[in-house]
Amino acid sequence: MAETRDGFPSTGKLAGTFLWERIINGPVRSRRLGVSLGLNILPPRSKLCTFDCPYCECGFNSPKAPGERWPSPDVVADAVRKTLGFMREDGGRRTEGRGLPDWLTFAGNGEPTMHPRFPVVVDRVLAARDEAAPGLKVGILSNGLAAGKPAIRDALNRLDARMMKLDPGPARAVSGVEYDRALLVERYRGLRDVIVQAMFVEGPGFSGAAEEAVAEWLGWLARIEPAGVHIYSIMRTPADSRIKAVARDRLLEIADRARQVVPGSVAVF
Repeated sequence: MAETRDGFPSTGKLAGTFLWERIINGPVRSRRLGVSLGLNILPPRSKLCTFDCPYCECGFNSPKAPGERWPSPDVVADAVRKTLGFMREDGGRRTEGRGLPDWLTFAGNGEPTMHPRFPVVVDRVLAARDEAAPGLKVGILSNGLAAGKPAIRDALNRLDARMMKLDPGPARAVSGVEYDRALLVERYRGLRDVIVQAMFVEGPGFSGAAEEAVAEWLGWLARIEPAGVHIYSIMRTPADSRIKAVARDRLLEIADRARQVVPGSVAVF
């Protein structure tokens, strides 16, 4: 893990991109999570995901990982342990005076559950958290495609928060792949306290904010019964320059409708 001259881990963002070079990123101010440390467990300098979303700030998927190995569970846990120690010693200079962040979040350059030892990584990270910062919340941002695998599902359920993707609009247009949304919804029903994260964008020939897309999405939400819903649009440069943001007023209208069908909180970011 690279460090700055004052001993604190550097953010590690590759110049001119939103790809992260290292395991620990931040702390950063997250729209959804407050002060958060990002946890990138994918090979460095690569974008790897089971989706290939045209709106992704990390760009499109790398054709091939450039010979880098996946970080081992112990290497990931060691990075977490050291970083939390640095942050405590730092006295809150980088976390608005609080010393430790609000969240440690599996995110990074793609889909975290692609790690071949993802359940073990989760166990090691939680153990490092318990040792270095008991009470710190650990969550994940995931597209959910692997949530049907028992070992992955159980690992997801051991985390403090599961923020799972369900974007409105044609599947291939918004995610870059075809997948069975009905099956994905059933997998989400098997997870504990799911928070649905929904990216609303417009692109060539489609709009996630169109009435038909919104109505379908609300139907899926009603089946999932999520603990919360996060609604947002792009704020950074997307992989495909033709992708455009949806106006905030429209997002607020959609949020009002979502509150009629879900038991949990609905927020626009």
